[in-house]
Amino acid sequence: MRFLEYEIKDVDTLESISKQYNQSVEDIISFHNQNCGITQQIIGSTFPVYLKFLYLNTNPSAKPDQEEQTIKSESFARYRCEQSVMTYIGEMLINHIDTKREFLVDKFQKNGESFVNTKLVENIMNSYPEEMKEAVDLISDIDLLACNLQVSVNKETGKIDKIINHNKIIDSWKLHKEHLKSKYGFLRNSETKENVQLFLQTNDKIFLNEGKLKEWVNNKMFFDLFFDKYLVSNENSFSPFKKDLYSQLFEGKPIPFEFRQDIITETQNTINVRKVGEMIKEKVNTASLEEIYDVKFKPLVNYKFSEFKFSYRENSTYDLENTWITSSDVTIIEEVKNNVRLMISYKLKKIEV
Repeated sequence: MRFLEYEIKDVDTLESISKQYNQSVEDIISFHNQNCGITQQIIGSTFPVYLKFLYLNTNPSAKPDQEEQTIKSESFARYRCEQSVMTYIGEMLINHIDTKREFLVDKFQKNGESFVNTKLVENIMNSYPEEMKEAVDLISDIDLLACNLQVSVNKETGKIDKIINHNKIIDSWKLHKEHLKSKYGFLRNSETKENVQLFLQTNDKIFLNEGKLKEWVNNKMFFDLFFDKYLVSNENSFSPFKKDLYSQLFEGKPIPFEFRQDIITETQNTINVRKVGEMIKEKVNTASLEEIYDVKFKPLVNYKFSEFKFSYRENSTYDLENTWITSSDVTIIEEVKNNVRLMISYKLKKIEV
């Protein structure tokens, strides 16, 4: 795919650009909306007054990748996911982010392999305090790029095995990266410029490497819940297991967990499971967490590092006949006791199409 970041002039209309580039208005709007951030999308048949650039496909006749053409829907679902993240210093709430998302998912089998398409169609994020809005918008735009996936499923784990449309995601990221460079090109403060550059470099490492992108996506809550062993097998799907959870207080540090799974109710085709995750304390590098705490939190809290605690609780229901997760309710609490606490509440629900 070839693309152009076209600077919109006062005399431009969608119709004039359509004639200039020999593309339909519908195709221009569709391509732009697929590759821009959610705040830059075109709704209707005219440019929003705030829109400065239009993303154009300069090679519309190019065919999609051979692999992408094979992905066709056979089973379809819609999910709504709501998340609330609250951070406390002592007993004082210092920030609060609410997210509402809607995913379209379809899946099918081909030559003995399982495939899934996911598309993030609604991504609403609200934050407190207001000063966080720009950072939250940056994250929201990144999620729109990374969460529209065509993947194959690992036959043993049910997790994402291969990202089939990785090249398309790379193209979308490169386009968005150029937009961010242009948007923040005016910056003069050296520290702010370095932070923007670090943000771009960090996402380069994620988007350009399929393994890192897969790891990043697998740790997003929706994908972690949806892609699991129930997709590929009913045997030992609800046995105890171990895996790392990644700290949100301490810069993504992996924390080893062991999980038990208790069957609460079941019928012939459905099952309700409670999952309880406990941190494996003896395997946690507390000294490294304390180093980060002293820099990041101690200037705000004043009190020294105390006891680190991390817990995970989940209640999920599965349709085993059609291999869908139908609902999930997750609570995660991470804290340095009495000093700083992060609470995550996440609810997933399969809704009517």
